[in-house]
Amino acid sequence: MSQAREIDMDGFLLVAQGHSAFQLLWSGVQLGLFDALSRHPGSTAEQLGETMQLQPYPCRVLLIGLAALGLIVKADERFHNSAVAEKVLVRDKPDSMAPVLGWQADIVYPGLQDFLPSLRAGRNLGLSRFPGSGETLYERLVSHPELEQVFQDAMSALSRQANRLIVDAFDFGSFAHVVDAGGGDGTNAIALARRYPSLRVTVYDSESVCQIASEKIAAAGLADRVFTCVGNFLQDPFPAGVDAILFCHILTIWSMERNLDLLRKCWRSLPAAGAVVVFNMMGNDDDTGPIGTALGSPYFLAIATGEGMLHARKDYQQAMLEAGFTRVAEVGGLPLNHGMLVAHKN
Repeated sequence: MSQAREIDMDGFLLVAQGHSAFQLLWSGVQLGLFDALSRHPGSTAEQLGETMQLQPYPCRVLLIGLAALGLIVKADERFHNSAVAEKVLVRDKPDSMAPVLGWQADIVYPGLQDFLPSLRAGRNLGLSRFPGSGETLYERLVSHPELEQVFQDAMSALSRQANRLIVDAFDFGSFAHVVDAGGGDGTNAIALARRYPSLRVTVYDSESVCQIASEKIAAAGLADRVFTCVGNFLQDPFPAGVDAILFCHILTIWSMERNLDLLRKCWRSLPAAGAVVVFNMMGNDDDTGPIGTALGSPYFLAIATGEGMLHARKDYQQAMLEAGFTRVAEVGGLPLNHGMLVAHKN
């Protein structure tokens, strides 16, 4: 069982004024503050104001806020990045979360203004803030190319971090052809192909996303082993001749009832030695968190689909077995609340 979490007054203020905390954070990223402190640690407020082109008063408001949040450290009138900020807020660092924050700013924040009515209605009323056709955010992003790019940049940043785990957490070299269902811009597929020279990988996604992926695949020089397939895996057949299906940050989008139907479809599509690999953040089995998954689920309810969440491991395991897979192996020790489950057909 997970240990119960209680909040103190500082924690309460962060929750109650989380909108202010995020705007301080996002402004620091957009103005290049964390990049500047990475290049020039120990800068003064005056130097930082010049770098960000801010007058002394607004610069002071920003620096006080970020220091209070612990994102920057002030000592002897000079500033440094905190260890966390240096790792995840500097744009050219491999673990940079800056693109993910862009998704939060431009998509999640606007849509979550409708979280309360979405709770009451049990569906994604925040989607109305993104006009277009379709009942999910992913369909409507086609009508908003700039937002779709923001979204894909965020997912690519998550994928870059994830694929460093995926490629070695499980031996994909035992497969001949993997379908990356909802594979986005091809980041995962390219990483897998580079790690396993005999592996073929197909990105299965919408037409506009596959176009982005095709360009990245060609630029990586992997068009002979990494392919794209346009379609909707909820409705259309999986590509023929594959022996593994990868869902990376995908099954969070849908309810477990829909995931169960999808897993049954995977079971029917795969050969006898085939497998499904699920990789994403996973909740505690006792529904107490962790905080990263708990804060991620409202996006799926209010904006994305009106039915998804960051499901618990036991829910995936139960659905995989119910779909017909005979055994489910778990890859442990993954960071950032991530889990990997491998469901084998035989």
